[in-house]
Amino acid sequence: MQPSISFYNVRDPSVCIPLETVFKINDAEGGNYIPRQIPILPDSLIYKNPPPSFRDVAFEVFRAFFRDVIPESDLYTLIARAFPFRVPVFPIDPRTYIIELTHGGGGSYTDFGARFTAQLVDYFYQCSGQPVHILFAGTELETLSLAKAFSEFEDIHATFLYPQDSKDTFQTMTKQQILLLPENIHTFGVNGSLADCKTMVQETAVDADIIGSMELFIPHAAHIGYLLSQVCCCMYAALAVLSRTGYDNSIEQPQLIIGTSLNQPNTLNAAVLAKKMGAPINGFITTVNASCRIPERDYEGECRRFRMLYTQSSPERRAPEVALFRFDQDSVLEAMRDCKDRTGYIISSDVAEVWQAWGSIKNGQAIADEHHPIESFCMNTGSLPCWVSDEHTAHSCITIIPEITHPAFHSEAVRTATGIYPSVPTRLEYNPQITDEPVLECSSAKDLKDWLLSLV
Repeated sequence: MQPSISFYNVRDPSVCIPLETVFKINDAEGGNYIPRQIPILPDSLIYKNPPPSFRDVAFEVFRAFFRDVIPESDLYTLIARAFPFRVPVFPIDPRTYIIELTHGGGGSYTDFGARFTAQLVDYFYQCSGQPVHILFAGTELETLSLAKAFSEFEDIHATFLYPQDSKDTFQTMTKQQILLLPENIHTFGVNGSLADCKTMVQETAVDADIIGSMELFIPHAAHIGYLLSQVCCCMYAALAVLSRTGYDNSIEQPQLIIGTSLNQPNTLNAAVLAKKMGAPINGFITTVNASCRIPERDYEGECRRFRMLYTQSSPERRAPEVALFRFDQDSVLEAMRDCKDRTGYIISSDVAEVWQAWGSIKNGQAIADEHHPIESFCMNTGSLPCWVSDEHTAHSCITIIPEITHPAFHSEAVRTATGIYPSVPTRLEYNPQITDEPVLECSSAKDLKDWLLSLV
């Protein structure tokens, strides 16, 4: 039996553990691990014609990491249950493709990581002998994805805290979606901020009574399950686009670029890892808010993992491959409007920055644009990626933009930018006749602890 790939802690590389153990690490700490060895997928998959389906790609990616720890038949079943929805990839202009990651129950890219994490929690914990409980406090889309994912496991209780502070509160559409889920999903409103909710979760997780009475799992958007699920998305998008570029744009040797926003956990690192595994990806665009002066400080965890992944197996000085752009809110609205006018496609504000960054590169304006300066991300080389600086190479570039949240979650921004409201999928529609207030409220870590123990 071949063991799974080992993962090491980016803060302390001497700590190296099997993948199945990494999946059981709680909260943000579970996102501090990257593979000691990066498996390479075979050319028979990369250049398959027609290209493989999303589930086939996911199977090969996860099998490469888990090896024999999960039997192939079990892995097929886990993947089929985790990803029952479409993952469309299509062009919106001859050199720009969208991969829509919004067709899961929660309408965002976090559905992929949440659903596969839920399947693995059920798979690995089902023989533990103790009740399994999920505890989480996070953004509204992370919460919605996890709540819907664990609602399919009636023997696993999941408790979610959400803030009632006006700055962090969830949209009514999101709250109602969560509150309509089955009885194993418990929602508490907390009179405070998201930070207050997370503090309560952290205090409860280290309580001796809780540790001794249940298997408590605290997911996190940077967790390894989310990272590997996003690798599947990047790999699939690259293979799907590569297979059709010949008749979409007649570029014989396309340079595939993946564009992501740095403030979304794992998206850039997943693209880098997909490239390391053999995906035909040649470069990356990433974006931050204009107020972010030092990305390495503001996104310390993401940047640390990026550096270690990027230089793994070749620690010598590397040529830059990531172009970083900065945008303000006005630029985001302008980009949303521009995309709608040029292509008819409505994008969310999450990816509007990438659309505008790619537009300036495609039109040969990136280096001369004083309003949106470009730089090489994290490498301190003083030079830009060649696919930006070399005009001939730039003309052969094709960019893939993952749409990570449904525009319905950005309805006011969409209306401001385009003059129309986005359509809302039936599964996300708000019903004003149903209450959207939580049945339960929680005011302290002690209240939360007492609640959890009452379920044992």
